[in-house]
Amino acid sequence: MALPVTRAPTDEQLFVSTLPGLEPALEAEASALGWRPRLVEGGVELEGPPGLHQDANLRLRCASRVLLRLGSFRAGDSDTLADRLKALDLSRVWSKASAPRLSVSMHRSPVPGPDVVFDAAAYAWDLPSVEEAGPLDDDGGGPGLTLLVRVDRDVFTVSADTTGEALHRRGYRQEVSRAPLRETLAAGILRLAGYTGQEPLVDPMCGSGTFLVEGAWMSMRRAPGVLRAFAFESFPSFSAEDWARRKARVEAEALASPSAAIHGYDLNAGSLGTARRNARRAGVTLALERQDLRTLKAPVGGPGLVVANPPYGKRVGEAEDLPELYRALGHTLRTGFAGWRGAVILPDDAGLVKALGLTGARSLPVRNGGLRCRLLLADLGSR
Repeated sequence: MALPVTRAPTDEQLFVSTLPGLEPALEAEASALGWRPRLVEGGVELEGPPGLHQDANLRLRCASRVLLRLGSFRAGDSDTLADRLKALDLSRVWSKASAPRLSVSMHRSPVPGPDVVFDAAAYAWDLPSVEEAGPLDDDGGGPGLTLLVRVDRDVFTVSADTTGEALHRRGYRQEVSRAPLRETLAAGILRLAGYTGQEPLVDPMCGSGTFLVEGAWMSMRRAPGVLRAFAFESFPSFSAEDWARRKARVEAEALASPSAAIHGYDLNAGSLGTARRNARRAGVTLALERQDLRTLKAPVGGPGLVVANPPYGKRVGEAEDLPELYRALGHTLRTGFAGWRGAVILPDDAGLVKALGLTGARSLPVRNGGLRCRLLLADLGSR
């Protein structure tokens, strides 16, 4: 008797993950692209025509990873598990030329442990063994096929990683300065702050320029995945010609330059040099200037959005200086950028929030490199 397996329909079903706190930004971004996302814990679910996984990888700025659902089924023992894995159609993603890697996560499952899943997969797919990929966190992934098996009680969901290296690796940022911010987090913060690319953008502590480059790309409507490769390019169903046409379409949509001025400031000349080189690799020109935060004033042409990622005090000797720095940043935002909107990501520390002094700011929980943070969004008063 055949064992039933629920296979993905002709239309693709995707799970698109993002960093904690950025789920609403990812949902809004996918909606703006004309898709119909369903907000779930850790990201959004999408359904659409074949090739949607390519567009999602290419276009989504806030996403960390795109998983293609291959099927789901129930299994309460290893024999049933092996039979149902064997019944899955993997032909779209696996040529059988080399063994896939397997990442397993289990929640309240009757199957004793991940080793049972690896053994069942090796038996089902006639392999000597299946390599363990480990959890695909935001830094994991790579070329070739990685399959993910999520087990919740007796329900198994099998997906293919279509991304490879996580999506924050855009390809332009080959250098970082102090307190580097992931590109996906920077893009998510800009979207949560309501940035559309049609107003001036300022980063008073710009470091390696991540906020500025991401803002420039948003303003230029430049797709974030145009400079990099993806795991799906190794799938047997992949067509290089179709992919070239898809990339050509998004490149044709891009503007030659941002629609509004983008300014970055930093007291550290080395950081400004890093920002210039990253911007050059990204194909954008930024207005960068060495200037002290304490005397900074808004550039002409505003109001707009001023966004900052101040130091967190993780380096030796920094922590005792942070309250004074945050007070200076808050004073500059309130007095030098009156009439603008402000967005600041900072550690989840009541003392630092108080020192910043952005009364009435909206506080959103986010994470930066695993550290619990707050994103403060504020109107900076009348001009």
